[in-house]
Amino acid sequence: MKTKRLLILGFILIIYTGHAQTFHSNNTELNESFVWARNKALSFAHNSGDPVGMWYEAALPNREAFCMRDVSHQAIGAEILGLGKHNLNMFIKFASNISTQRDYCSYWEINRYNKPAPVDYTSDKDFWYNLPANFDIVYNAYRLYEWTGDVTYLNHPAFRNFYSLSMNEYVHHWQLGYDQVLGRKRELHNEASKRFGINRGIPTYNEGGRGETKLGIDMTAPLVAAYRAYAAILNLTHRENEALIMEERARRTAQILEYFWWDQQKKEYKSVQYMDGTFDYFMVGDNQAFLQYPIYFGAFQDPSRIRQIVDTYREKYPQIIVELKSYLPIIFFENGESSLASRMIIELCQPDNKRRDYPENSFTIMEHITRGLMGINVMASTNTISTQSRLAQRDDWAELNDVPALGGKISVRHDGAGTTFTNHLQKPVNWKAIIAGQHDYLVVNGTKTRTEHDENGNAFVVLTIGSHQTGKVAIAE
Repeated sequence: MKTKRLLILGFILIIYTGHAQTFHSNNTELNESFVWARNKALSFAHNSGDPVGMWYEAALPNREAFCMRDVSHQAIGAEILGLGKHNLNMFIKFASNISTQRDYCSYWEINRYNKPAPVDYTSDKDFWYNLPANFDIVYNAYRLYEWTGDVTYLNHPAFRNFYSLSMNEYVHHWQLGYDQVLGRKRELHNEASKRFGINRGIPTYNEGGRGETKLGIDMTAPLVAAYRAYAAILNLTHRENEALIMEERARRTAQILEYFWWDQQKKEYKSVQYMDGTFDYFMVGDNQAFLQYPIYFGAFQDPSRIRQIVDTYREKYPQIIVELKSYLPIIFFENGESSLASRMIIELCQPDNKRRDYPENSFTIMEHITRGLMGINVMASTNTISTQSRLAQRDDWAELNDVPALGGKISVRHDGAGTTFTNHLQKPVNWKAIIAGQHDYLVVNGTKTRTEHDENGNAFVVLTIGSHQTGKVAIAE
């Protein structure tokens, strides 16, 4: 049986790596880490033969299952790996299983047999559930639409139902709205939950710390992101009046981050509130931290506070568990810590990382290199792909080829002073080429061109790259 499984995994790798993305740079260890992470992640993909359909592992190793939080975080990495059909199937499974019988929850974890994983589920009245999960799915389903352009994420009846129930009935039923959450009772809708008790509805992803959690900042942040994502979906589907309501809820919910989670005296954010009314701040227990979530979900707006959090992670990250550490490299890349981010990716892929085989590790490394180091972001709603080099040194270089995006593929190369973009799609695409720093002019395909500047002060130009065409943007010497 073991030999047969290895042969199947080898066949899967041959299928995907035959046309998979390749990464090369002047950093040999980073190149090796990319290959290890790509192959490891693809070994977790299952293409056919299971009742659940196409899926990949996104839970504790050897669970043969996928969990809402893990799938949400692994999804962009999976898309980069060419696992778009797997993503769509798995997200539809979560969306389809939302139920009034489960108080508007879905199944927290689904196994290969298309059943709720027994380790987390006894019955519809007795199961494990982390309440941020619905909002994680909404936010990341929208991100998948933007990356792929697949309108199924906007229009499929299961998604439309899940989005509406999650952002309305679910919020109200579990008292998670901005006008309810700070006064809510910790025990809700769990009277018949004998095995899992109050874990049927945990208002955080925190499962440790020094007591029973009443509320986590990672409950507030994904709700902000989900409101914004749902507002965008509503606008894209011509339901502008409903979108305005969601935008206002996002604004009001985001205020909680400032008047409740920010400690004005200590000048730092709290992470977790316990039942006794006390708080943990940065560290929760010996090996957990949760302030990466508001950054990941785009809920924090103050650059100086984000910088403070990044500096603390730079000091503390070695002691944090891999599930939470897997959020960090892209945060370091996006906040001027490229050398640390690259070193961290290499460390996460080393054999002495005893938990490197956790699926979330390898999948997210694909996103860290693609979106973090290479600065590739995709917006189907405007048919735009942006790039920004985050190489640490001027003489560094890196290239990433055949990245799935918008139903086709692209390739990007960064050299110290410029970027080359190749469009392998069957249609033109808008390329937003961002070059770090203040530059009044950039050289665009050999022509000196006036720039604009983004909110971070970086120069950019937008140009249309035709199907199977290449463009180059560089600093004007």
